[in-house]
Amino acid sequence: MNRKDVKIIQVSSEPEVQREIDSHNSLSQLGYRYIRIINPRYTEYPPTDHVIDGHVEWVKMSKGFNEWGLTPGHYGAWSGHISAILASFVDKDYTLICECDCLLNVDSQTFKDRVDEGIQLMESSDYKIVRFEVGRDEIIYTDRVSDNLYLANMMTLGHCYMIHSKHRNFWLDRIDNVGWTTPDHWITTALQRVCELQPSFRYLELTKQSAGLSIIDNVLHPERIR
Repeated sequence: MNRKDVKIIQVSSEPEVQREIDSHNSLSQLGYRYIRIINPRYTEYPPTDHVIDGHVEWVKMSKGFNEWGLTPGHYGAWSGHISAILASFVDKDYTLICECDCLLNVDSQTFKDRVDEGIQLMESSDYKIVRFEVGRDEIIYTDRVSDNLYLANMMTLGHCYMIHSKHRNFWLDRIDNVGWTTPDHWITTALQRVCELQPSFRYLELTKQSAGLSIIDNVLHPERIR
């Protein structure tokens, strides 16, 4: 039986392209209530009045693939995540926030079992987030807090995470007080600055990203786990 206290909010930009179709089909296997937020490509010069730590020099219209900078694509992606976080508060339940290219990398029941594990942890603690992405080598893990969840100091991706409406005021404060940047950088920075660790499935590869043209980088990526 599907839980009634979990919903998916997916941030979508081009729902007709194959990678977003594949992602929707994959996530639909879970049977949770599904909400799609259409977040069209942002193409104007990004605003500089709320950029993280006042780094206006980082803001530009375009950049090379390995060049640092914050472009319209990054601002659009950040705005999509913020919209999803705010929309999650309409119900007193758990919300999986997923990017447009998120795919399950395990069967649906295995994933739902891990969602239940994350919920059990959040119900017995004050952790603000549970991460389902596969981490990279630079992440530092510390305590094991459930069968499969370990505390992480950061996460280098942001395509699938779970939050709860009971932490509404926490997230509103973070939105007000941490300026915009890339979504993954924003989530980690927002948590690190108030000494919040991020429970993550350290040894499990639960999600991956579908192949396709990245809106942020304008680069064709293969299907990938990291």
